[in-house]
Amino acid sequence: MAFTAVLNVFGWTTLLFAASMIFPVGIALYYSEDGTPAVFLIAMLITAMVGGATSLASVGGRQRVPGRREAFLLAFLVWMVMPVFGSIPFSNLLGPLNGYFESMSGLTTTGFSILSDPSWLPRSLLFWRAEMQWLGGLATIMLAVVLLGVYGLGGLAVYHSAIPSGDASTLIARMKDTLSAVWWVYLIITIVCAIMLWMNGVAPFEAVCFAMSTVSTGGFVTDPGAVAGMSSGAQSVLVLFMLIAALNFTLHWAAFHGRFGGYRRDPEIRAYARLCGISALIAFAIVWTGSDRDIWNAIGQSIFAVASVASTTGYMALPAEGGIIEGRWPTAISVLLLTLMMIGGAAGSTAGGFKLMRFALLIRQGGAELTRLSYPSAITRVTYFGNRVDSAVLRSTWNFLMLFMLSVAVLAVIVGTEGFDLETALAISVGALSNAGNAAHYVTIQAISVGEMSPLTRGALIIGMLAGRLELLALLGLLSPGFWRR
Repeated sequence: MAFTAVLNVFGWTTLLFAASMIFPVGIALYYSEDGTPAVFLIAMLITAMVGGATSLASVGGRQRVPGRREAFLLAFLVWMVMPVFGSIPFSNLLGPLNGYFESMSGLTTTGFSILSDPSWLPRSLLFWRAEMQWLGGLATIMLAVVLLGVYGLGGLAVYHSAIPSGDASTLIARMKDTLSAVWWVYLIITIVCAIMLWMNGVAPFEAVCFAMSTVSTGGFVTDPGAVAGMSSGAQSVLVLFMLIAALNFTLHWAAFHGRFGGYRRDPEIRAYARLCGISALIAFAIVWTGSDRDIWNAIGQSIFAVASVASTTGYMALPAEGGIIEGRWPTAISVLLLTLMMIGGAAGSTAGGFKLMRFALLIRQGGAELTRLSYPSAITRVTYFGNRVDSAVLRSTWNFLMLFMLSVAVLAVIVGTEGFDLETALAISVGALSNAGNAAHYVTIQAISVGEMSPLTRGALIIGMLAGRLELLALLGLLSPGFWRR
């Protein structure tokens, strides 16, 4: 096993993570916060020491070409260990477990928070929460493009990247090429989002934090009522960029190079447009006919809810005490939004969930099976992006769906021990495994206070968030002895 290569990449990743802490240090100094600059400097020093030691320890070792096992081990280490370093600034305020939970939620772009009201946090910590989500979103794109697409995990063998692979034949070379191609596109989209929010009345600091949380589809907020208090223009900006972030980022890269045809040809974009469009129409019809809201308010709330949930961002545009009908969503909308939360966004995006690509494959296979019922002798083929999909890929997709639903059921049972009803337990479980976090509020309109849950339940949610980001099969594979045998 090429363990030396894994340690080397992990060490350099840790050093980069340590360097990213300089930004909250600057925020703390700018706002003259007492104590927090030292906390971040200590966290930066500890992280850099571990990263530097790991990098040095891997120098001069026996070099082997990393493969499938090394790739998923690296992903596991990044999302399991980085939250430890990210939690250091929170530890004094929240404690070790809660700090780790907050950091894991940020780096996996889930959005669950120990804090029911984060507005009392120093601005440097608010910025750090948003920055961790932004970094986690970039890492998510790397995971999808470099690992899941290459190794075809859970039916993603049909994933198509618009970034040419060139001569990048090794894992490390692919990672470097993908990072150099995507990071500046990711950064530009974030900057444009922040500027547009600022132009629509959002204060500069909040605009930057919301831009990072939106483009990463993370959903951390600076204040519980911040989104509901935004102007309609600012909420429209959030809708636009939530939908952009839920699409394959390699297509955005191609568009920045003048190749806009990828948007038109990509099956996931067409499926996503139909799914969100039809869902918004259904939600609007139910809201408008079942409440006293005017037509424009009903349209706005329906579009925002669908975009927030389908992108797995989880922003809540309703007042904290509000709802559609007596503080609750109609059951039909709850079921619709729970389904959207499970499906999630496109492969290669920052969104979580089952993924549109897998959903589209299952729909197409379902259509093929219906054809066989009418014409038993017919030769049916499932195609994607003009290519025939092998039966092994379809079996892998079904296996992933069954594993996903089983994981939801197990996690819902654990969450249910906290006294939640079935609807809320399912919403929280799907929120963790789909990395959708606060989108669960749209399903229940019930206060979900993670900080009041038992350590066992919080630990289970941590595992759920990690499994959701690592695509379940990768995590189970790492725990299987057979995976490590040659």
